[in-house]
Amino acid sequence: MLLFFSVLPEAGYLVDFPDGLLLDDKTNAHQITRVSLAEKCRAKREHLFSNSLLKANHSEFYCEHFMSHPVISISFSKCRGSTPIKFVTNVCETLATVAQEWLTQYESTDSDVAQPNRIAVENLRAVIAKFDAVRYEENSSFVGRELLVNGLFRSLSNFVYSWFGHYILLVDDYDVPFVTITLANWDIETKNTAHEMVKELYDIMIKGLLVGVFEFPMMDISSGVNNIEPIHTIPSEKDLILPSICSELQLGSLRGLDALADLFWFNANEIELILDQSVTEYPSIRNYRDCIMDTIKDWYNGYRIGCYSGKYNPWSVMSFISRLYARLEKHCELQSAEAMCEIAQLAAGAFWAETGSTEIVEAYVDNNRLEFAEMARRLIVEYEYFRTDCQSNSEEPPNGLYLPEMFLDLPSDWNDGFFEASLLTYCLYAGYLTRREGANVCIPNHEVYQVWTRLFARAVMGNQMSTSSILRQRGTMLQDFYCGKTDLLTKLVLQTHGVLSNHGKYMEKDYTNLVANTLMVASRFGLLTHPSQKSIDPSHAVVNSKAQAGNGRCDYAMSLFGTDKMPNHFGVIIEFKLIPENKAKDSEHCQQLAANALDQITDKRYPMFLSGCLERMDIGMAVGYGSIYTKCRMYIRSTDAEPWVEVDDLISRRLVEQSN
Repeated sequence: MLLFFSVLPEAGYLVDFPDGLLLDDKTNAHQITRVSLAEKCRAKREHLFSNSLLKANHSEFYCEHFMSHPVISISFSKCRGSTPIKFVTNVCETLATVAQEWLTQYESTDSDVAQPNRIAVENLRAVIAKFDAVRYEENSSFVGRELLVNGLFRSLSNFVYSWFGHYILLVDDYDVPFVTITLANWDIETKNTAHEMVKELYDIMIKGLLVGVFEFPMMDISSGVNNIEPIHTIPSEKDLILPSICSELQLGSLRGLDALADLFWFNANEIELILDQSVTEYPSIRNYRDCIMDTIKDWYNGYRIGCYSGKYNPWSVMSFISRLYARLEKHCELQSAEAMCEIAQLAAGAFWAETGSTEIVEAYVDNNRLEFAEMARRLIVEYEYFRTDCQSNSEEPPNGLYLPEMFLDLPSDWNDGFFEASLLTYCLYAGYLTRREGANVCIPNHEVYQVWTRLFARAVMGNQMSTSSILRQRGTMLQDFYCGKTDLLTKLVLQTHGVLSNHGKYMEKDYTNLVANTLMVASRFGLLTHPSQKSIDPSHAVVNSKAQAGNGRCDYAMSLFGTDKMPNHFGVIIEFKLIPENKAKDSEHCQQLAANALDQITDKRYPMFLSGCLERMDIGMAVGYGSIYTKCRMYIRSTDAEPWVEVDDLISRRLVEQSN
């Protein structure tokens, strides 16, 4: 919009547009160097829009409005701050930077063209100077800078209006100030003052069309954008659309929500068209198109907008295709569909998810870990069920989440409790969920699935553990086990107690469930996946709790799938002993309990359960009252029929496997 409407050169947005694209039969490179900056920018923009549908289908609109309006473009992306002073300073900095750019443009303009009002120029210079005078004063008044916010924008607005008349205002990341205030650890009076400051600023900004704005309030008071009439792109009770827009689009029989819905995002035909245009430069796309489409569908499809399902996220699709082209540059001749599929998978990524922030949801997660973990688990399990071939067998589909109506309120205080319907509504509006059918909501695709697994990890393990680099290193816990260590397992169990267990009760059964659930979570995040495996597959961890074996029931037994190079399974057996309350601080007693649990595994022949496993780890675990003590042993055997032989560790053998 900026490049189409703006009457000013806006040269900074075209730095990646090479001058060579402006050459034609009548122009040479020497002539281009003599073209003014304004003329060069106009030529580049004309080239940019030359083949657009806008120019082809709406030529009158194009001629009337192309580079014909002043545009004030403001991004609030940097309007953050840990303290009120830093926050309001960054808001002022954002507005002052835009204002200074306009002043610089004015000062470089020829004197014989229309000029802004002299008083407006002096007022803008004065308010910028006023901000410069207090910019670095840490002890200056919050109220004083608060008044500067509106002063900066009003002066900028008057300056541009006196120069050109009416102008177009583009605002990006309008919600960042609201999110910052909501999550800040400030007193309620300061929060209300900051919120009113931003609300007043937004109220004086004349609005036309805001894209990507949803009605969910950021605080328990109005968001400052309630003077808009919404055009919904998701099902809701308010099926409204502006009649004037409908008539302009000449959409015929389409009414209500569906009138605009199909104009949002990509459909499959549009993606096919994009790939068709790439065949000349990348011929392999023609031969292996199905591989590429399958990857795009898996990662970026799945959204339902109005009555249209199967919508694709356009930002992510284009980012994927751009990365795919870069990889194809290095692999000119592909010999198989398998090779193309591998390249396509490597090109896929969470592009859209990485452009935004989940701070609001994260704050909710941190104060409601247990409830959020259960909600996220249900969404993740349902997504994995429908993504795989599980629906083809007799297994019943998991129960999804039901949202019969929207709830446009999150609690103003994160400690007020867990409101599932409100959080689901927020995630639905924000694009982290979509409708499957009826009132059911679900994870739309693999890109958003990455977000939910990260939030699930945060709920299960806590913020500090979930952001650790450990979760990004495949096979970290498996390598610990191969070395005969249980440090990471112990740390995770302590972090997840009360979230993956029975509400923090100190019972042996509770700890058994806790460790079992923790290991399954570790499997889901790839901590138990061998580095040589191409993908993380939670089904490769086969768990049997309270399995009958030998002379009793072992508390926990798990088999991990082997790799192509070493197909044998790796088994883990854990026996628990509860630490008595009066012995919780007696480390010698606790260590002995762990040793007794370890001996029980061998004495009662629990390893008989591990059929098919040629490697195993026994763990004796004493648990209770916030403490965990472990003892472990490692064993190997040549075949199922051979006896187990104790070894110091398995890491040497596994390192040989990786090197081969």
